[in-house]
Amino acid sequence: MRLKLSLLGLLFFSIQQLYSYNITIKVNGAPNTKFLLGYYYGDKQYIKDSATTDAAGKMVFKGKEQLQGGIYLIASADKALLFDFIVTEQNFSLETDTLDYSGNMKVKGSDENALFFEYAKFTSKIGAEMAPHEKKYKTAKEKKDTSALREAREKIIDIENRLNDYRGNIIKNKSNMLLAKIFNMMRDVDVPEAPTLPNGAIDSLFGYRYFREHFFDNFDFGDDRIVYTPVFHSRIEYYITKLTPQIPDSINKAIDFLVQKTLKNKEISKWCIYWITNHYETSQYMGMDAVFVHMVDKYYSDSTKTYWVDDALRAKINDRADNLRNNLLGKIAPNLVMPDTGFVMRELHQIKAKYTMILFWDANCGRCKEEIPRLKELYDKLNKDKPVNNKMFEVYAISLTNLAEEWKKFVADNKLKWINVSDLYNNTKYRKLYDIYSTPVIYLLNEKKEIVAKRLSVEQVADFIEKGIE
Repeated sequence: MRLKLSLLGLLFFSIQQLYSYNITIKVNGAPNTKFLLGYYYGDKQYIKDSATTDAAGKMVFKGKEQLQGGIYLIASADKALLFDFIVTEQNFSLETDTLDYSGNMKVKGSDENALFFEYAKFTSKIGAEMAPHEKKYKTAKEKKDTSALREAREKIIDIENRLNDYRGNIIKNKSNMLLAKIFNMMRDVDVPEAPTLPNGAIDSLFGYRYFREHFFDNFDFGDDRIVYTPVFHSRIEYYITKLTPQIPDSINKAIDFLVQKTLKNKEISKWCIYWITNHYETSQYMGMDAVFVHMVDKYYSDSTKTYWVDDALRAKINDRADNLRNNLLGKIAPNLVMPDTGFVMRELHQIKAKYTMILFWDANCGRCKEEIPRLKELYDKLNKDKPVNNKMFEVYAISLTNLAEEWKKFVADNKLKWINVSDLYNNTKYRKLYDIYSTPVIYLLNEKKEIVAKRLSVEQVADFIEKGIE
């Protein structure tokens, strides 16, 4: 028997087919009100669409391309978060009210959201149970009442165990659902007992190493929905910035370990590579530019791993890395040979001193005029009673002043007795070698002419040298 559709039915069917997603949301108590549809991506939220409810509080979000799966949100017109929900299914409806958006939620056509809001109601109940025990715990701690403290803690642990059991059941029985994958990412690694070393001692670092090596065991890197959740970013950030020692070599190894796991999913690897690169390129901590250079060399130079980067941007990123790679901490400072005020050629690597500062400055720079007198005081203090050919601290001051007369006058007026040089025609390409785009800039080298610190203030130079004196 063949079903026949009326003309109106055929029209409705055709209209429905035009849209790849169609989400109806009714908010009782909010007629003619504008709402925003947003989504999570890494550590940020983005607005996807907006809609205004009708007189009954109903609104529809629809589009011709499917929504990326993940955690979405509904916010007020002034961007206040009202509630989250899950997008996996592309056609479903939600109904709630303004009294309790999540608690009063009704779901149709979405198993993911039915589970999500059931969990939300459970956590609300758990939270209400937990509150009085947390209050008792705080009071007992203030009064140092060990008996009450122990009793309150036992109650809190019991409630936490119920919550963990609830999540565990979802992980076990609903493993393909996004909520289960989120809970899996949140789980800590079960670390086995540490083995005994050949000398009979317990391997004290075993737990740390095991935890790091197995940190991602519960991540489904084949499911790109996980990057569209707030949990994914927080776990990645914890692994990279907290669990990993913040030393470039250690960071780079951790990055490669992570990225290798993500390469099976373009969306996840894209976010990880982008976030890590941006995080360390903009880091305020000295030496983290080595991580940026590593990211460029290993990932941005390979278009298959950074497919979203066009040729123009890739060229700019590579050029930025080239400006940094020669002046990374621990590298031998690129040698420079420039004429001093008497036109005698002075070579950086021939300087005999425990510490050598390379100072890039300009006689017309206001900040330079403030810093140089303080630097002169430090120079005189550290070199007091030191032989001329074996100073504690030497300065190789490179003038960026456009006019030689102004440079020489400033040197003479301020009685600057360190090595004063200039390269008016940029024969040495020092700007690129040392990434110079402003003044003043200070590099500090050790006796071997290795870069031990850079972009310091005079106060930081003094602190570093004085603490480094044996």
